Amino acid sequence: MILGLSEWSNYKERLEALFHDSFGKSIDPAYFDWRYINNHKEQLLFSLEVDAQTVAASYSAFPVDLECDGEVVRTALSMTTMTHPEWRGKGLFPKLATELYSESKGKIAAVWGFPNANSHSTFINKLEWSDIYEIPTMALDLAKVQGGNFQDNYFIKRDDDFLEEYSHQHYDGLIRVYKSREYLRWRYAENPVNSYENHVISEGGIVSSYVVTKAFGRSIDVVDMCFSNASEAKALLSHIIKKSVSDELVSINCWMPTHHWSHAILERLGFTNVAPITYFAGRKLNPEKLPEHWASYRGWYLQMGDSDVY
Repeated sequence: MILGLSEWSNYKERLEALFHDSFGKSIDPAYFDWRYINNHKEQLLFSLEVDAQTVAASYSAFPVDLECDGEVVRTALSMTTMTHPEWRGKGLFPKLATELYSESKGKIAAVWGFPNANSHSTFINKLEWSDIYEIPTMALDLAKVQGGNFQDNYFIKRDDDFLEEYSHQHYDGLIRVYKSREYLRWRYAENPVNSYENHVISEGGIVSSYVVTKAFGRSIDVVDMCFSNASEAKALLSHIIKKSVSDELVSINCWMPTHHWSHAILERLGFTNVAPITYFAGRKLNPEKLPEHWASYRGWYLQMGDSDVY
């Protein structure tokens, strides 16, 4: 069955129980509402296998607007599949995904995401997804950092609640998640399970460049980067590096495509490619609504925060 917004409250607790049965741990009660309901999208993409009153399995996606040269297209990010242990091995994952794609075809142009090693082959072989790239992690070993190499030439401040304006658009031809201030605030400031820091360069209340970070043990993940120019990019990254050294962290991790000019700056600062490698793939549902370079990673600008993992 396809779960509608009006039915959400009837199934939320059962979905939380299914999460526990599927993964052997509990989920924060606020997470599902934040992710699927309180996201300003007014669209629920959820398919369920129900046996009597028991939810045996679920597959879901999250509505995501993509931007390319000022045009905005509604797509969906594939989310976690949950299956009760007693129902595994019955093909419910591809069944539910197929049902959801069929139901959603008129509402979204494509579904895409970051399959893990367990689900990747099913997406490719049974759900008509196509691989786009295998994204390497870029990492900086802070033990190798020379403090004198990093200079801050700008006033950098925190805007963790995203109260300033984030209204700039991108015209570099790359496909990226459309990140309005409302989206950024929802994704990072209102997240009920993770805490983020947002470091910005701004003037007159308008942010020109920002870096969002999340602590991960003795490392930090730079989950989102947006730069107006190379000078601001180097200043913000230098600020993050110096702060991390001061906090006695061991490494900084991020994603950055080689075809974006920011990649060269990261390399010069000492970042190198390391594991983990992340699959990036997708399936077109309405190809006519998508840019021609949809299937080429060189046409994308993706950040860790575009995944639901970080």
